[in-house]
Amino acid sequence: MVTGQAQHWDDWNSKYRQLDKMDDLDQPCRRRMDEVIASLRSLGIRGAKLLEVGCGTGWLSVRLAEFGTVTAVDLGKDIIESAKKAHPEIDFRSGDIQAMDLAKGSFDVIVSLETFSHVPDQAAFVRRLSSLLKANGLLLLTTQNKYVFERKAGIGPAVGYLRKWVDLKTMRQLLRPEFEICHATTLEPEGHLGSLRLVNSPNVNRFCSSFLGAARLKKLKESAGFGQTIFVIAKRR
Repeated sequence: MVTGQAQHWDDWNSKYRQLDKMDDLDQPCRRRMDEVIASLRSLGIRGAKLLEVGCGTGWLSVRLAEFGTVTAVDLGKDIIESAKKAHPEIDFRSGDIQAMDLAKGSFDVIVSLETFSHVPDQAAFVRRLSSLLKANGLLLLTTQNKYVFERKAGIGPAVGYLRKWVDLKTMRQLLRPEFEICHATTLEPEGHLGSLRLVNSPNVNRFCSSFLGAARLKKLKESAGFGQTIFVIAKRR
């Protein structure tokens, strides 16, 4: 299973991501990046040991270096080899995080974007990340919001990779045994099926924006769980 997924993510990242370019990032991806970077800055992270899990080509890893030394891991092989050559200052590694030779309690911060839904045992994944963090270490994690993705048109089948979306409630339940949740929200409202047909109706949104303002309306929808991305900041217990 891991071998097949490694090839899938090599192919996907080679097609849709470039190491040092932002031009190929869509708005939700840019938002996730911006939220993580802004959060690390506001938390005053400096000189830390950071681990990125599911780093892809390493496009975010090089930006995380602002906050300390970075180890970045991914199932893909070709993408990691390319990243190593381009940025030898970052410790890029290819392999399964569950089997990797990483010292327990050795990281101050772990960042993982859009990887959670692609791991076979999510509870074990949470335990593994917790074990790699120092006491009170921080986890910044994003993943697809099941509530929204089940109400988005045009979502094809998962071919060549695992896909197990979670909602915000399930995300909280999975994290709580190992982490204290400091912040949990959703980002970038989307979806036009079922209940979201009304929530994201252009007419309804124009009317609500006329007295709330577009930015405040968007924030309210994100807080209500209507964003397509779940974003969590949690502290190891």
